Amino acid sequence: MAAGADDDVSDHAFGSSEQLPSPLIFRLTRRVTASLPRQSEQASSTAVYCGVREFSCDEDCVAIPEWLLQTAGLAVGEPVAVEFVRPEKGLFAQLQALDSAAASVGDLRAILEAHMRSNLTALSVGETFRVPVGGMDQPLSFSVVALEPLGAVDIVDTDLSVDILQADGVVVDGQIGGAHSGNTMSELVPGTPCTIDVAGGQSQVFQLHIPAQVQSTDVVVTCYSGDASVCASRIQRSVNILDNMWFDYSSPSQQPKRLRIEHSELPSGSNTIYVSLSGFTPTCNATVDVQFDSQPAIPSVRLSSPTTEPGADEKHCANCDSSVPVARFDMHQAVCQRHNVKCPRCPRVFKRGSAEFEQHWHCDLCDEAGELGDREKHAHFYHTPRACSCDPAHEYTSIVELAAHRRTQCSERLIECQYCHTIVAQGLPPTSTEAIMRGQHEHEWSCGSRSIPCAKCKLYVSIRQVQTHMRLHEMKEQSARANMVPCVNRECIRERADNPLGLCGICFGPLYSGQYDPDHQKLLKRLARNLHAQLTSGCGSKRCHNMHCASGRANSSAEVAPLSHTEAAAMLVPILRAYAPLATATKGHFAIDYSGIDLHLCV
Repeated sequence: MAAGADDDVSDHAFGSSEQLPSPLIFRLTRRVTASLPRQSEQASSTAVYCGVREFSCDEDCVAIPEWLLQTAGLAVGEPVAVEFVRPEKGLFAQLQALDSAAASVGDLRAILEAHMRSNLTALSVGETFRVPVGGMDQPLSFSVVALEPLGAVDIVDTDLSVDILQADGVVVDGQIGGAHSGNTMSELVPGTPCTIDVAGGQSQVFQLHIPAQVQSTDVVVTCYSGDASVCASRIQRSVNILDNMWFDYSSPSQQPKRLRIEHSELPSGSNTIYVSLSGFTPTCNATVDVQFDSQPAIPSVRLSSPTTEPGADEKHCANCDSSVPVARFDMHQAVCQRHNVKCPRCPRVFKRGSAEFEQHWHCDLCDEAGELGDREKHAHFYHTPRACSCDPAHEYTSIVELAAHRRTQCSERLIECQYCHTIVAQGLPPTSTEAIMRGQHEHEWSCGSRSIPCAKCKLYVSIRQVQTHMRLHEMKEQSARANMVPCVNRECIRERADNPLGLCGICFGPLYSGQYDPDHQKLLKRLARNLHAQLTSGCGSKRCHNMHCASGRANSSAEVAPLSHTEAAAMLVPILRAYAPLATATKGHFAIDYSGIDLHLCV
């Protein structure tokens, strides 16, 4: 929609040398002219606040969405005044849901947040905007009831607290739905069949919780009168004949209908699916049951039926495909041709004139076979061209082919976005190489482009790159650990700290003293005293396995004699000689070859 605009707004708002503020927010009102007095303007129009999507309109024109024109009380082509404003950041908003259908949307708050983040720049009291919801034909309308701190606020890059009033005036906190969702969905329980009556063209949806230990699930439907089709999906608003993940469109003669769902087909963390029973005939009475299997599925191997060749004294009957003794073949053939008839398109043999033979049917367009009553449903699902609403010009050969399109590449396919966690249409197929490799359609690619600060380095990273970015941090930490210098103590695996003995902070702690010791002689005496006590008396731990400790030698299964004081002192001499350069070392520089020190301290 286009309307005549005022003169160049940027010249009035800020100079050409000034950097454009972000976001750009404008106030739209009807321009006052001589033919339209100010009183009439105030009575019939409302100021609305909006941002800029792109600068591609003709000179002196602005393109305004239809819903924004209606809110402002403007008509197409009517002069409009565009004023640059800088409203304060919003802190609180109260929205009124204008449609009662909002109560049945379980993730309404998340959907609303995603829509406002992607499509709105500012809000003003009295404004009405519409939010599209996946699986619903019409968008939901919301009216802005109250705002803080002012009647018009900026909602970009701010924490906005939102209260939502349902159509009945009830304030809903947290997740929308709950007690006011109006959800009367039945739940399927194993071993408890549910009997229902469903009319043609109508559907009954059930909820099914699958325990984590279940390997496969069978949904069994038995139709006692009429016929129906069964399908299932992870998304409640996407479970019908065309939108599903699992389906059974089998013919009426195929009873019971069985829908098998393997645990491997469910996404990680998902244990709830929705089962829909859609009536095909005018009325259908059926039972729905569910069976869980905790054993892993065994791959089935299809074996061809063995062909039995006639024996030496047997002859093959072409009418019933059986082997008959030669002596009785003429009699068998006369009786068989009189009473039996073989289907010319399949190996089945029927009794001549029987009702089963009269009802036997083959599709002229494919290899499907069944009864005459199966013909209508088979033709409806497998041989009726249908077009998808995403591209009405393209026709699919059947409903089955259309359903396959809608569960894969269709832009209207409902998905749970991995970034905003809302149920939305996936959008157009990917075009960039990275989007194709990630398997992301328009919505997820756009949603994942938002940037957030990294918790470690504080750099802004797009949401879809967060996992890769954090993996780089992890690799950097692993590389740092791989290059660390270990503690001199052979019984320790920690990183070496900055101290004269080359020990980690834990091993050096018992030897630390705040006394003035420029030549480190007191430190070496404490080391010698601790080592001598360890060699002669031990650390006292029953779990010690240090063979340079009296306790470790005693705990050893081998018979090791305890050390005398003289033997213990002799073992200290090489260690103290290795630390001898400490006496002449300058502050912070220790010319010691730590790799040659055989030091074993209990830790």
